[in-house]
Amino acid sequence: MRKISLALFFGFCFLSVGAQIIRPDRNNGVFKSDSTSFNDEVKVKLDGKTSYKDYKIISLKNDTTFVDTTLTLKKDFIHNYIRKDNFELLPFHNQGQTFNKLGYSFENNSVIPDMGFTAKQYNYKKVEDIYYYYVPTPTSELMYRTGLEQGQVLDAFITMNTSRQFNFSFAYKGLRSLGKYRHALASHGNFRTTFNYHTKNKRYYLRGHFSSFDFFNEENGGLTDYSILLFENNDSNFRDRGRLEVNFTNADNMYEGKRYFLDHNFMIFSNKTKIEEHNTVIEKNFKKYDALIKLVNTLKKDTLALKIDSLAVKKLEKIDSISQLASSINIDSSQFIKYTKNKEFDIKVGHSFMYESKYYRYKQTSATSIFGDVVESRISDNTSFQQTNNEVYAQLNSAYTGMLKAKINYYNYNYHYNSILFYETETIPNKLDGNALAFGAEWKTIYDNIFLEADASSIISGDLTGSSIKAAAGFKKDSIFSFKGLAEFTSKSPEFNKRLYQSSYKNYNWYTHFNNEKITSIGFEFDSNKWGKIKASYNLIKDYTYFNDESRPTQASETLNYIKIKASKSFTYGRFTLDNTIMYQNVVKGESFFRVPELVTQNTLYYSNHVFKGKPMYLQTGVTLKYFTEYRSNAYNPLISEFVIQNDTKIGNYPILDFFVNAQVRRTRLFLKVENFSASFTGRNYYSAPSYPYRDLTVRFGLVWNFFI
Repeated sequence: MRKISLALFFGFCFLSVGAQIIRPDRNNGVFKSDSTSFNDEVKVKLDGKTSYKDYKIISLKNDTTFVDTTLTLKKDFIHNYIRKDNFELLPFHNQGQTFNKLGYSFENNSVIPDMGFTAKQYNYKKVEDIYYYYVPTPTSELMYRTGLEQGQVLDAFITMNTSRQFNFSFAYKGLRSLGKYRHALASHGNFRTTFNYHTKNKRYYLRGHFSSFDFFNEENGGLTDYSILLFENNDSNFRDRGRLEVNFTNADNMYEGKRYFLDHNFMIFSNKTKIEEHNTVIEKNFKKYDALIKLVNTLKKDTLALKIDSLAVKKLEKIDSISQLASSINIDSSQFIKYTKNKEFDIKVGHSFMYESKYYRYKQTSATSIFGDVVESRISDNTSFQQTNNEVYAQLNSAYTGMLKAKINYYNYNYHYNSILFYETETIPNKLDGNALAFGAEWKTIYDNIFLEADASSIISGDLTGSSIKAAAGFKKDSIFSFKGLAEFTSKSPEFNKRLYQSSYKNYNWYTHFNNEKITSIGFEFDSNKWGKIKASYNLIKDYTYFNDESRPTQASETLNYIKIKASKSFTYGRFTLDNTIMYQNVVKGESFFRVPELVTQNTLYYSNHVFKGKPMYLQTGVTLKYFTEYRSNAYNPLISEFVIQNDTKIGNYPILDFFVNAQVRRTRLFLKVENFSASFTGRNYYSAPSYPYRDLTVRFGLVWNFFI
């Protein structure tokens, strides 16, 4: 009921915004507002020069993109509930459930450890996943997709500028899907709101967001051994998947939280601002001069005296005193000061604040023997986590030094349970709390076609230790190709749930003293329209931490050595396109605790064209094949919402074929997909994880609709 109320609220807001926009009438080339309008109405004046580039999407690092309403194959790949390309992920059968990983990334590591429970975090938006907006007119987007068995996902978003200085946005993503198997309900809510503001002289910038989420999942532990046999033999009595037995039907877990974020900065000095202020004054003088000249020309015509007689019309002498006055005004375009990049120089100071609270809960009305002995039969495990981060920074922008930023972070954390546990051999505390003080610096610069960037940070005091150095260098040759090399060296503490966990199940209580993980990642990216795109990385991880086959955290005694190469290229002939992405992986050392498929490939053959008279619709239709080689996948443990090592079962070596028909009508994209239509003739051996089958043939419909008011 609460989610329906929120949807109605957004619908009402959308209609209200539409009602408040004043549509001017055109009369003899002059726009006139309705005389019955109220002062507090939002007035949108279009000057005819608005383009799609004016609808800006701004990231945390101020990288700017635009609202894109076109239909491409990439839009098909991201039309899912996490709204990301899941090439390296293998989804479970129901949307809203977790994903198994087909590939790993060890880039952009933070020196601050996370809470953990990684299987629940795919729908979670981090600080860097929140975007800010600048739009000339109110803009909204509606994303919808059907689910499985009484389910759907809806992501509604609206943003508007009340002035050139202030923008705000609201968004809510709601998901509910029952699933085909027993006790597999997923119910997610994800709300976020943002704002950003700057003064007219652009010296002070302020932005912030609030995010709230709750991810609820019923858990069934996967199919029983007998049900797996019935599934693989394609028993006709059990094609209704709800008839297959699962390991339990009385458990659920919840991951929820809230976050407050604020970032603001003030420009102490800027020669660009001074030049702009000077040129603004000169520009205003020019406008006054132009207005005066127009007035003079009008007065000239009005002050002509005419003498009419029967023979001729004779003009009298013009009155030129006003012309003489106007010509005496001294306005020279050379007074403008030209601003160039080599003159750029500014200094700013800033502060960012983040507070976040997150909770993980696992509940089960009666214990199961799958997880071992229990302290009490009714399971109710609760984990709480709060963190605060304050950052103070100073930033210098110069044509000679680039962007140079120094920062100091003060981090406070509290990861805790309700009580201390006493055992004969050990005592398990109820919390991990403390603080950390870190110092860091960032640098970015561009020399012609070469760009360089670096980021370093180190914890210098407190209850945590860690450091990170990241560097990248790139070269771009116009639109022909680009190349980027990168390296990263990070030392960080393992996630908190690997260091401390408490449960009513006796085997799931631990307090560890692990070393920091040392991560070295070196790689490159090459992108060319002619040759395609390739990304490769070589990763070394010392003291890699994972969950072993008993679902307990373990630190590897040998160094993980992992190679990953990913390439993509498309070929077009006429109206047909073959899009290919392939990923090769090799675990040189550490295969006993780190498992990935050697090969993952995704190939799409599709047809694109405008259809019907007048080309009102753009159509894309085709088939996508996804395949990965067989490997010993990690197993999903719903009690701790983590994937753990298992040595009994291999998955993979099966194709997933999806047929799709996508269309664009103006600013609406329509998506129709038949997922895994090959299920009936390739054999029932498709799994997302051991005991968790991938989805059967499923028909899904969805759309993305943009409104520009």
